[in-house]
Amino acid sequence: MKEKKEIILKVLNILTIIFFGISSGLFVFGLIKLNIIPTKYLFVGFSIVLFTFAALFYFIFSKKKKISKVVALIVAILFSILFIAGTNYLDNTYHFFENTTKQNYDTLVYSILVLNEKNYNEISDLNEKNILYLNDDYKEDVIKELENKINYEELTFDTFGGMGEALLNDEVDAIVIEESYMLLAKEEVETFEEKTKVIYTFEVQVKSHKEDPEENENIHINSIDTPFILYISGIDTSGNIKNSRSRSDVNQLVVINPKTNHILLVNTPRDYYVQLAGTSGLKDKLTHAGVYGIDKSIKTLENFYNIDVRYYVRVNFTSLIKIVDVIGGIEVESDKEFDSNYLKGWHVLKGLNHMDGKKALAYSRERYAYVDGDHHRGKNQQAVLTAIINKVTNSKVLISKYNSILKALEGSFQTDMPMEEMTSFIKYQLDKMPSWKIESIAVTGTGDMQPTYSMGSKLKLYVMNPDMGSVAKAKEKINEVFNEG
Repeated sequence: MKEKKEIILKVLNILTIIFFGISSGLFVFGLIKLNIIPTKYLFVGFSIVLFTFAALFYFIFSKKKKISKVVALIVAILFSILFIAGTNYLDNTYHFFENTTKQNYDTLVYSILVLNEKNYNEISDLNEKNILYLNDDYKEDVIKELENKINYEELTFDTFGGMGEALLNDEVDAIVIEESYMLLAKEEVETFEEKTKVIYTFEVQVKSHKEDPEENENIHINSIDTPFILYISGIDTSGNIKNSRSRSDVNQLVVINPKTNHILLVNTPRDYYVQLAGTSGLKDKLTHAGVYGIDKSIKTLENFYNIDVRYYVRVNFTSLIKIVDVIGGIEVESDKEFDSNYLKGWHVLKGLNHMDGKKALAYSRERYAYVDGDHHRGKNQQAVLTAIINKVTNSKVLISKYNSILKALEGSFQTDMPMEEMTSFIKYQLDKMPSWKIESIAVTGTGDMQPTYSMGSKLKLYVMNPDMGSVAKAKEKINEVFNEG
């Protein structure tokens, strides 16, 4: 009986050591694969694992007392469980980066609209009728959807602006528009919502950012050694960011110089009256570029400032709330006391304010409390962004909240930054924990009423004519920070 127990214990010991070796090996492999831990920490970690393995092996298989073997057995099992849990953590992190950077698609929702007064209630009612849609990159997707359902007469416009007008004037039987265009029309065109109705919707999946593959190979270089410009686009939606396009209400260029640990935030007001990339004739609000996709916003800003944007990050309301909450809130200094117009019951104090996610969002959107409206809103957005950067980079938050931050961003965060770039930057921050110098500037302008490319020549909207003096200073500062060091 005694011999049988010893055999069982010996087998259990062997299985435990094998389990420990496999689990620790998988954990080490996960660390190397993810490549975010600095070498000095990896060396210490590997040394501890090897020492622990050797010590446990010694105690389990030596002629020590049974109690020592049992303790060693328990320790080995506990360490193995920790390694398995750690491997799962690393695997989830790896797949987050992979999923975030591998495929950046938008799911566009298209609607067929008709006049309320018409007796059209489903798509079959439009058989042999005329239907108007945009002559753009996604025209073939629209045609494919319609031809599978009905026979119709095709009408196309090259710009979105006149489509709503054509429908309201009863010049066409129906129009097909993407959801972001429809929301824009409802806001900018009086009576559009009350006079129209949706009778059919369908989805089209498209690439969110189109780059030249050859050009892409040249710009995706080691960001730790090379300054680069990141574009942050904040769209006015909530929920899953890949299921929507919308106006880009936040347009921040982030000039990052890792050589000097210098970051420059450049704010461009949402209503800036600029020439949208790829268009001619009427200018438009910068915010409307987001309706056409992230690529339109990027190229418009590149043309305007004569720069190259290497990467983008697109976030929405949900993104900001989640990220601020998961890092435990932020401290932001307000230069004015006021009652928030975007969060009922919140009174902002002059001076330092602790903000959770909802307060940070409300503060970022505030403009009615200020005489200079949009100008000040841009400053508030930069203050919130600076507070987030400081909280994450100048404390242990990046380490302790790392996985929580990733989970908070899942589904409401989109970027074209390659995985190796993201992980190398995190690795650099964990290794050096540098203190970043953050500066903020904003271009200015004067309010005006002008027609826009998106809404057509017959409708005048509020825009901001650029102050080219401030634009020249911004260009100079961008070049200065980009080329220093």
